[in-house]
Parts: sequence; structure tokens; C-alpha cells
Amino acid sequence: MERLDLHQVVASLAFSVDLAETSVIADGEIKDYTSNLNLSKHKFLNHARRATYVALKIAQNINSNDSFLSKVFISTALHDIGIKKDIDSAHSNFDIILEHSKLGEELILRLPIDKELSTIIKYHHENFNGTGLFKLKGEDIPFISRIIRLADIFEILYDETKPNFIQRERICEWINEHKNTIFDPDLVEVFNKVQSIDAFWLDIENIAHNTSILDKIIPDIKIPVTLDDIKKIAEVFAYIIDHKSHFTYTHSTNLAKYVKKVCNYLGYDKNKTLKMEIAALLHDIGKLSIPNSILDKNGKLTADEMQIMRSHTYYTRLILSKIDGFEEITDWAANHHEKLNGKGYPFGLNAEELSLESRIMSICDIYEALTADRPYRKGMNRNDAFNIIQTMVDTGELCRRAFNIVKQALSEI
Repeated sequence: MERLDLHQVVASLAFSVDLAETSVIADGEIKDYTSNLNLSKHKFLNHARRATYVALKIAQNINSNDSFLSKVFISTALHDIGIKKDIDSAHSNFDIILEHSKLGEELILRLPIDKELSTIIKYHHENFNGTGLFKLKGEDIPFISRIIRLADIFEILYDETKPNFIQRERICEWINEHKNTIFDPDLVEVFNKVQSIDAFWLDIENIAHNTSILDKIIPDIKIPVTLDDIKKIAEVFAYIIDHKSHFTYTHSTNLAKYVKKVCNYLGYDKNKTLKMEIAALLHDIGKLSIPNSILDKNGKLTADEMQIMRSHTYYTRLILSKIDGFEEITDWAANHHEKLNGKGYPFGLNAEELSLESRIMSICDIYEALTADRPYRKGMNRNDAFNIIQTMVDTGELCRRAFNIVKQALSEI
């Protein structure tokens, strides 16, 4: 059974959460309910990455134990996993912040990781003086939750459009003014020590452009995970992907079921079948970068909107390609809109560049989209869906062999 590195998987998939937070352009004044910070101008593209760096720098000055640092890394990287759609409501509405925290706890419990991390993420919005969501106070708040609270707000205070040297004083003053209220005063003192080094601020400024900055402080231990573990992780992210839009709330999970049927029909071994299922579950992870105004549009997309929509497969590849051992999974997931005639996207690959597995994924993806019920229409029956796909085969877009395989494998559904 193949094994991958949990830290690397977490670091890559956390980037998708940042994309989800960035995909919504905030209108008007938006404030973090629990800290009264204005978020209207903040960009969240590097939120998890930057917050994780700050949390790890603080943690390293407290305890060098690898297990402790691993918990800080994973929980901070995934602290916003419970955000369903948009960053504005997840920080401005009490009920949605509460839902975000509880859902984060629930999703972490589904992952093959230390269950303690679910509690840490549930309480990452707590204030030190007991005025947070759950009214926990002081040392009743999990220690790592308190670290995330400081790192999270530091990142919101930081403006990546401005040089770091003109905002250091403002950020430090704000954090120090809120010790004993929002922040653990002992952690503020550790932060003051960490931020006193110029390299800290230069790393913060350049982390968006240089991935090695975070990579070099991620705990240097390998936590091996099997493909079965990765599938459990992929199922959680499929939930996040599919629930971003009410139009596609079961798309990825349905696709994985169809792909598994095809794999069984072809007699693929367990490893290859798991890889195909994982690819199906994560094939649309790039859609987290697409604004809901486009995903939920009940009508034809404009040319500009279509260009934005088409970018999702590029981001799927960008996210998954960061994981060593994911090479086949990445191809099978990211190539689902490529066509044999070279007219697909985002890379315009041709028949010679598309494996049978990629061709099968593409056909299964179309089949699921045609047959699934949507809020605005009833799904097609199997024969009508196959007739549409047949037309695409006849015009040279899709693979005839792959289509016949899929048709036979799904004939009993």
C-alpha cells in the first residue's frame, strides 16, 4: 500500500481553503464579530499560509517538541475548514461564525488525524477574557486555539499591498492593546519576541511568492498516510467543494461512485481504484476559487464568466501537484475538461497526452452532470445522457473506447 506525507497533503489542501475565502469579493463594511476588525479591504489568498507561519514561529519559541509543532501546523493550516461559502459572513454574523466553528470541528473529526485537533479548531475564535463564541476564558481555552487566535488576527491585520516596515508598529500596537482581552498575555509576549527579528517580517512579506518560507519551518517529520486515509481526507474536501454551490451538492461524491464502478468493471487493483476515487473526489477542488455569483448563476454565463469558470481545472492542478506521489491523481483530476481534439481546457491537451483514465474521468463527469437533479431542472435519464455523450464522441471530443467502457460499467444504474 502506497504511503504519502500527511503534512504535505495538509499544506496543499489548505491552499484550497484560502482560494475559497478569496473567491468572494466583499461588499460594504464587513467586520469580524468577535474582534470588531474591519475585513472589507482584506485579501485572503494567503491567509492560511501566513497565519500558519506566525503560529509556528510562536510555537517554536515555546516548545520544540515535534508532536506539538505538528498539531500547531495542521490545526492552523485547516482552521478555516468549516467556512462553507464566504469569508464575509463567516466573520460578520454570529450564527454563521458559530456554524463555521462547529462544522470545522465536525469535519476534522472525519479526518484520519489526532481528534484533539477538532477541539482546537472549534475554539479558535475564543477571546481570552471569555467574550468569544463559547464563553471559554483564559486557560480553559485550548492552548493551541489561543495561538491560532493571535496568528489569525495578525494575518487579518496585515496588508499585503503595503511594505511590511510601514505597518509593523500599527499591528504590534493593536495586538498589545488587546492582550488580556482577545489574546493570552503570555503569547503576546512571545509574539513580541518573534516579531522583533527583521527576518520574520520579511518572511511575512514574501511568503505569497516563495513557498519555501513556510516549507522550511513545517515540522521536519514524516507522518505517513495510506491511500485509504487520503480517500477519507478527499471525502471531507469533496463535501466542502460540493457544498460551495447548492447546484452541485453531491457532484463529486456521485462521480467517485461512478468511477469506482468503472474501475471494478476494468478489474483495476485496490490501489489504482483508490487513486481514481480520490481524483474524482478532488477533481473540482479548483472550483473553490470561483465566486458563487458564477457557480450559482441560473442562466447562461457571459464570455468573461465562462473564462473564470474554466480556470477551475488550472487551480485543481495547482493544488494537487504540490503533493509528492499524487502525479497520476493530479492528471486524472485536472484533465476532466480536456478534449481529444485539443479544444479542451486549461492546457489544450490532445489525444496523445490524455490517458485512458483521464478520458474515463471526463466521460463520467459529463454523465453525472447530465443525470443528476439540480435545483433548476430534473436530471436526464441514462439513455438520453448517453446519446448526448455519443454525439461528443462522434465529433472527436471524447474517446470512443472510454465511452463504451463507461456505458457498459454503468449499464445497471
